[in-house]
Amino acid sequence: MITVRREKWIDCIVQIMPLCQQVFDLEEAKFTGLQLDFDIDLYQAVEEADRLHCLVMRSNGMPVGFHWIFITPMLRHKGLFQAHTDAIFVDPKYRNYSNKLIEFSEQYIKRLASFWTLANLKAVDREHVWCRKGFEPIETIMFKKL
Repeated sequence: MITVRREKWIDCIVQIMPLCQQVFDLEEAKFTGLQLDFDIDLYQAVEEADRLHCLVMRSNGMPVGFHWIFITPMLRHKGLFQAHTDAIFVDPKYRNYSNKLIEFSEQYIKRLASFWTLANLKAVDREHVWCRKGFEPIETIMFKKL
């Protein structure tokens, strides 16, 4: 059975670490030359401030996907909040369930924010999928290693 729900980051990070590594290896690891090295204290503090929301998709209890969302105030729009996807990933063997994670995420985010932004990885371009979900490309995210 496939389930999706919010979980505490610290309670699930060990289980979802292989998925985190897979998504990191798609593009970011090559570009940055860095290894994953999570600031556990900072992740916990941001989650305790209710800014980080960790959604986990499981198949019979095993993690097969996750979505990390940051909810922040929109300083230029008083009283509104924006959701930004830090990372969203589904194990390739479970991609036929991706919509379940996306649909759950959208319903979850609608309760907390007025807008949802995300970056589309060049290595696995899914722009057509996101456009079908109602997203519009409005800017390009640039990344520079200093």
